[in-house]
Amino acid sequence: MRLRWRGVGRLAGVVMALGCAGVAKAEPIDLMRATCADFLAMNGNDQSQISLWLAGYYAGGAQRPLLDIGKIAAAPAALAELCAKTPQTPLVGAETRIVFIPAPAP
Repeated sequence: MRLRWRGVGRLAGVVMALGCAGVAKAEPIDLMRATCADFLAMNGNDQSQISLWLAGYYAGGAQRPLLDIGKIAAAPAALAELCAKTPQTPLVGAETRIVFIPAPAP
C-alpha cells in the first residue's frame, strides 16, 4: 500500500509540474483606458471575449436583462469596423456602446 501512494504522489507532482509549466499568465487589461487600437491589436478570440464583456457591461448599465445573441455574435466585426475608422476612440464609451445597445431616440 505504501508504494502505491508514493507512485500516486509522484504522478501528481509530475502532472502539476507539467500543468504549471504550460500555463501562460494573462496580462490584465484596464478596459476604461483601452482604445480601439488596443482592440484591433487583439486576436480574434480575445476580441470575441471583450465583445461579450462589453455587451454585459452595457446591458447592465442600461438595466436591460436581455441579451441579443445575434448582436453579440456580430459585435466583434462591427466593433472592428468602427475601430478601424477611429482607432483613438476609447473602447468603453458612447461610440462603442451603439454596437451593443441602440442610441436612445430623441
